[in-house]
Amino acid sequence: MRAGYQARAVAARAGYAAGAQPAVFKVMPNPPSTREAAARLLNYIGKREDEKGGKHDIEIFDEDGQVLATGAARKAFLETFCETFEPPLENTNFIEVRFELANEVTDVDLSEALNKAFGSKPFIYAQDGHTVEVYAHTDERAGPLAKVLAGGREYSRSQALDKIEAHLSEAMGTAGVVAKAEVTAAVSREAKAKYFLQKFIRTHSQVRHPNGEPVPGVKNSTKAAASVYEQWRPQFSGRERRNAYHLLFSARAGTDANAVMAAARDVLEERAPGYKFVLAHHNDTKHVHIHAMVQARSADGERLKFYKPDLGAWRETFAEKARENGIAMVATRRMDHAMTRPFTKEHAGAYSRAQSDPRYRVSASTVERVEAKRQRRFDAQSLVVNGDAIAAAWQKTVTTMRTAGIVGQALTAAESIGNSFLQFRGDRTGEGQPGPAGRGADQPGQKSFLSHPGMRELNALIGDLNMAQTPLEMRRQMARVNQALDNMRQTLPPAHQGQFEQYREEVNDKMHDRLARLQFERQQQRRGGGEPIPEREARGRDLPTRDDPREPEQPPAGTDQENVRAKQKDANKQKARQSEEQDRKTQRSNDNDYER
Repeated sequence: MRAGYQARAVAARAGYAAGAQPAVFKVMPNPPSTREAAARLLNYIGKREDEKGGKHDIEIFDEDGQVLATGAARKAFLETFCETFEPPLENTNFIEVRFELANEVTDVDLSEALNKAFGSKPFIYAQDGHTVEVYAHTDERAGPLAKVLAGGREYSRSQALDKIEAHLSEAMGTAGVVAKAEVTAAVSREAKAKYFLQKFIRTHSQVRHPNGEPVPGVKNSTKAAASVYEQWRPQFSGRERRNAYHLLFSARAGTDANAVMAAARDVLEERAPGYKFVLAHHNDTKHVHIHAMVQARSADGERLKFYKPDLGAWRETFAEKARENGIAMVATRRMDHAMTRPFTKEHAGAYSRAQSDPRYRVSASTVERVEAKRQRRFDAQSLVVNGDAIAAAWQKTVTTMRTAGIVGQALTAAESIGNSFLQFRGDRTGEGQPGPAGRGADQPGQKSFLSHPGMRELNALIGDLNMAQTPLEMRRQMARVNQALDNMRQTLPPAHQGQFEQYREEVNDKMHDRLARLQFERQQQRRGGGEPIPEREARGRDLPTRDDPREPEQPPAGTDQENVRAKQKDANKQKARQSEEQDRKTQRSNDNDYER
């Protein structure tokens, strides 16, 4: 499978060098989750503005190839399209928090501080000396929090948990009560939420409401918990399900729009069989782009999901179908070209408004992101992190093309692309001329953090990340990279700190992705299969902090060292089993799609 993927990647790069355009497929960030939202999206897809600013209907095609030409036809389609829509989910996320008070606090002050810390969220609490236990409703997704807690905070920290604890501690301090917060448990299903509530009432004395009044009937914890939960229920905010997707297929200006439309239809028929959808061509821009709205759940109940591997598969299918319809298109990755990140519709809107209205201010990062993408600049920071790998990939492409007997302009273009990345590699080691412009690159007459002597060591450590084969090895290497970043930051001038922090964030994101991948592979080995971890959940697992390398304690030296190692291994296995059991108990159903 890996060899096949690499062969397709080489072929795609070779096609790009020969002049083929890269396939562009996007899942748009405004999915319709209700009938009203679907109607608005259908109206957006099916109407365009004319030269005078008036809106008029354009052709919309359904999954059968029929044109929805009239309002009645569109209304009828929407009726059947929304038949698979599901109602919003009730937010049943709860956490238990332990506060350690620094000083004596009166009951009134404690109640006021807790109310300010938890805001409008319902909760109950119990105090035992300087320890205060709280069971509270939360807007955070409790499933991932429970996984981290089950695995042990000493081995895997969570940015979400750290954020919750810091916010609660700070809020208590602002209210005049110095306390350190620690999240001790998290549940995300109603049955578990009720059980934990009952357990909290049963195991604590003097359980109180937010106003400080005791919870009545605690002798019968089951009835008391049911009463409290029903009092809380009206305050639970629901979360809308993912009922449909808004997709975009795009091609370069001048491409045959009918061919792109046919390719998009072929993709949906192959990748989403049995799902209702509509397609429309928006011809108000230079490039060709086809909008689609497709059901997230078919009539048979199968859900359509877009995890990161799925996006790549859809892009490859789009390129394949485009070639079948006479369009020279390949599915390359953004990293293959070291291009800057795409900007969103919000970025484009803010940028355009700032250009036409001097009173409207927009951040420099937004301006840079839009301009860098439109000018097709190299992303210098991506080149720093992955430059050697990108150059090696293009060198392999050139070698393969020569072996296959390909010569002429295509081979020259591939060599030129690879040499550009090699040139940048020489630039950052001080062996060449100034490299391509881009975010983080050196400006004329001005050095940046890329010329720092520590970059050589840092790049070597980043390169070693690919050698990590287990999550533990990856965490150790991540700690070393963060330490090297710390050493650099301490010696950088203030003018370079901003760019350096952005660079550090990108390095951390890439390390996080690698760690999540290793964790998923480990889960597959244990369970014999499974679905990829959603990207947002993967990124929720925080990186090692600079002050916490998170390496497990080493066993003491001596004759009993092997016994200690065996016990540690058994303990790790037991934790893994507990983690898997907790995953099954706290995992949301597959219907609860994650934001991507």
